[in-house]
Amino acid sequence: MDSAKNIKITAIAASHGVNSFYIHFLTPIIPIIAKEFNLNYVEVGIITALYAFANGIFQFPISFLGDYLGRWRTVLTVSLLVQSLPVFLFGFSPTYGVFLVFVFISGLGCSAFHPPAIALITRESPDRRGFTMAIFAGGSDVGSTLTPVIVGWVTVYFSSWRMAAHLALIPGVIMAIIVWRLFYDIQRDERPMKQAAKATLSSLIRNKPLMLLVSLSSLRITGVRGLMTFLPLLLAQNFGFDTQSIGWAITSYFIVGTVMTIIVGRWSDRGSKTLFILVLTMLCGVAMASISMVTTTVGVICAIVAVSALLSPVPILVLAMGTELVEERKRASAIGLVYATNAGASTVSPLIGGLIAEAVSLRFSFLFFAVLFGLASVIAFFLHRMSENLNTPAPEGAA
Repeated sequence: MDSAKNIKITAIAASHGVNSFYIHFLTPIIPIIAKEFNLNYVEVGIITALYAFANGIFQFPISFLGDYLGRWRTVLTVSLLVQSLPVFLFGFSPTYGVFLVFVFISGLGCSAFHPPAIALITRESPDRRGFTMAIFAGGSDVGSTLTPVIVGWVTVYFSSWRMAAHLALIPGVIMAIIVWRLFYDIQRDERPMKQAAKATLSSLIRNKPLMLLVSLSSLRITGVRGLMTFLPLLLAQNFGFDTQSIGWAITSYFIVGTVMTIIVGRWSDRGSKTLFILVLTMLCGVAMASISMVTTTVGVICAIVAVSALLSPVPILVLAMGTELVEERKRASAIGLVYATNAGASTVSPLIGGLIAEAVSLRFSFLFFAVLFGLASVIAFFLHRMSENLNTPAPEGAA
């Protein structure tokens, strides 16, 4: 039984790695695509913004429907397939406009991933939530770490980013088959859909700590989207990095992030998660601002490592808190709400970053991303204060 559960947990973690592979697929080859389609900074920003928009618009509806219908296996399988096929079709894009259509469809597929994946993995191990979420996050970290190197290497080996896109179909199809074979759908909610939807959404919105967490997470991911969109361009244009060098730089970012996620995750079990979120977010804003100021290769690598070390552990803390703030029946819907608002908010960041880069400079756009972390720090402060009040024991003798 335990062996079977571990296999299922590993499979979901691996699917998270594949999901991250598709999310970060374009990162190391953005400069090549921008050159081929003759794109300016705003048009590059539109690529990321469109993906984020598509990723956001169906997050909560799909998470609720999955809760209501109990068809998490089906939703997750379809998500993996709908992510992989458009990436395969990237390689056939004759124009920027057609390319954007495929980007949008892949984003729609991604929108259906996290709620069913988290629902399935917590269902397999309800008594080891921290462990399973760490494994789940680890799968994403592995995928994020390997993607830039793999995509960069394949692009250079075949002298074609389009071939890399064609080959990217394989992991999604394989993982979809594995998920379909290992898991099963469950019985649907017997309540009328309208009544269930209204009750679920109302209870989530009234949950003040959850709403603060959602707001903080949205600002955080907005900064991340901007960073991942414009960092490759900054490295290529200001520091002379080629495609493989960009891939290694991004991979280093994710390796450092993976290590820090494990360390901070262990530490946070012994202390306050909200305090960790507050301190990490504040320091990350400083590190992000430093990217706009450094002028040497060593300096920019150090800044990237600092951002990764401070930024990467935050998502696992947010997810852990999110699952603790709601009852189990609404857990997937809560996670869906977090991801939906994240995706919606991050749509704006690449566009504003692109406008700033065009109007002022590419470096200056990173100051905008730093400001977002400053705002997130303010929210983190109030979340920490609220968490302390909730955890403060009542005085002895209080009724």
